[in-house]
Parts: sequence; C-alpha cells; structure tokens
Amino acid sequence: MRDDKAWKHRKETGGQPGQRKAVLFAGTTEGRLLTAYLTGLGCRTVVCVATEYGRDVLEQDGLAGGTDGKGPDDRLLDIRQGRLDQKSMEGLLEEVRPGMVIDATHPYAAEVSENIRRACTAFPHILFIRCLRRESGAWDNPVIRVPDVRAAVQWLAGQEGNILVTTGVKELSAFCSLPDYRKRIYARVLPSVESVDMCRTLGYEGRHIIAMQGPFSKELNAAMLRQYDCRYLVTKDSGKAGGFEEKIQAATECGAIPVIIGRPVQEKGISVKECKRMLPEKFGFQPTPHVVLLGIGMGSKETLTIQGNEAVEQADLIIGARRMADAVALPGQDVFYEYR
Repeated sequence: MRDDKAWKHRKETGGQPGQRKAVLFAGTTEGRLLTAYLTGLGCRTVVCVATEYGRDVLEQDGLAGGTDGKGPDDRLLDIRQGRLDQKSMEGLLEEVRPGMVIDATHPYAAEVSENIRRACTAFPHILFIRCLRRESGAWDNPVIRVPDVRAAVQWLAGQEGNILVTTGVKELSAFCSLPDYRKRIYARVLPSVESVDMCRTLGYEGRHIIAMQGPFSKELNAAMLRQYDCRYLVTKDSGKAGGFEEKIQAATECGAIPVIIGRPVQEKGISVKECKRMLPEKFGFQPTPHVVLLGIGMGSKETLTIQGNEAVEQADLIIGARRMADAVALPGQDVFYEYR
C-alpha cells in the first residue's frame, strides 16, 4: 500500500514539497466522501473525474471548491474532468507534486487503477493509497455468478424473460447479441446525455432506458423489477456503497434471479473509514469532529428522514442507547453505547 523507504525518508527530512496536497481519483461514493474529508482538513486536493456527470455530482454536494485564504489561486479543491491514460497521469503528478495519491475509482475500473499505480511508481516520494469497497459475502438465495459480462450474456442467451441490466452503459453493447434484446433488456444507466445517447445508438428506446442516479433502495429496485416484469437482474458486485445488497434483496423478494458479474481483478485496499483514520496520523492533519444530533422517533430505521439516513451512512461512529444505536448502525460501523 505504500513505499516504506519513501515514507521513512519523508519522516526523516520533514516531508517533501506538496505533502499537504493530494490527488484523488474519484467517481464513486468513496471519492465524494474523501473529497469532503480532505478539503475539510484543509488539504489542497485535485480531484479527477472521467465525466461531466462526475463533476456535476461533486458540485451538487457543495464541493465546487474554495480557497485556503492565502490567495485567489490557492483553491482547496480543483476538479479536473476527462479520461486520463498513464502518461497524462504522470504529467498531472509532475504538475501538482502531491504528497499522496488516492485511488477511489470503481472496483471494476481495472485499467484505470493499473494506470494510476504505474504512474505513481515514477514518483517514489508519493504515498499511494487504494481505497476499495469490500466485496459482498455469500448469499443463501440462488444467484448466478459469472466472471465477466460476456459470460453473463452467454448464460442469458439460453433463458427466457425480461432482464434488468444495472451494470452501466459501457457494458451495454454486449447485451445486443441477445435475441430480441430491444424488447427484453431494460437498461438502468446514469442520467447523463452521454449515457442516454449511447443507449439510443445501441438500439434501446423509450421505457427500455431508465436514466436514474443510485444507489437505490430495495423497494425501488423491486418496483422496477415488477414494473417491467423482469425475471433476471444483472449487476456487478459493487458493495454496500453501490447498493448491491438492496438489489439482491429486491430480486429475492420478486422471484427474479440475480446474475452477478465478478470483479476483473483481486485487489488489496482499505476502506474509507480506515483511510480517514490513517491520513491525520501520516500527514499531521488535525481533524475537527463533525457531530450530528439525530432524532429517530420511535427508534426504527424506517422512520428516518433522507437526511437522517445520509448522516448515518457517512458516520464513523454511532453513539446512543443500545436499542436505538443498533436500529440504525450499519454492518462494520463503530458503535458506542451511552444513555446518560
């Protein structure tokens, strides 16, 4: 996860120029959370996103940038949009000269992650961190697991019934080889002009294009499966942040069969929570705790508002009476029971 010799040298010499600067490759929930965290620490951060939609999501979260008070050009946040190859990444690192690079891209963006790793090897003073969401565990209910999109299409070719595809627009062309794909496939893609145009170019039209931003609740997934009478749901193992559990639960409830596409490579990485714990220690940041006082009515997660759910999902620690804390805490989340 890091070059220990480079890190030792940085500690002994008091750090390289740019130690309080970071380059973050985002485009995921983890990327948005870390963007807010780094800028909140006062770290000058260059965030790289591939699409205009990725930039829009950051700006909608109120992360359009700001200054550190030293001058008009000293922005805490600089959002860069565009797809980068390894050479372009190396040029960016030479320009910014950060103390760390965080890869918070999607676990299925294997080529991008490999380019980031290779680009960082040319800069031994940079600490490289892979922030990676965990894979799901085993499921009691029947699922079909396949190694890639091609295998999913081959398996579905021998089945009958409608299919809800939630793997994104990049893989959508593979499903065009299915018989009657224009009638059978319902494609759920991001609500961007680029995504919708690509769907239409491939022959998908009207109600067969579902342009929405996730993650989605179990209830909404189930409503879509029922609305379009889908017998199969195709998904990537995108982890909790990607709404994977809600997809599987909805498919089970509706009697649909999940077809799960495996991750292209097995990587090692750390979670957002682990990343947040490591950064203050390694870079001398002084984080300011952000506390949300949350009322949950009768003590049921179902009664939380949308803002309440978001606060719980982003929390590093849940504090409260045991019954109430257990009602909202997520798997793996730290909990401290306190009543008085």
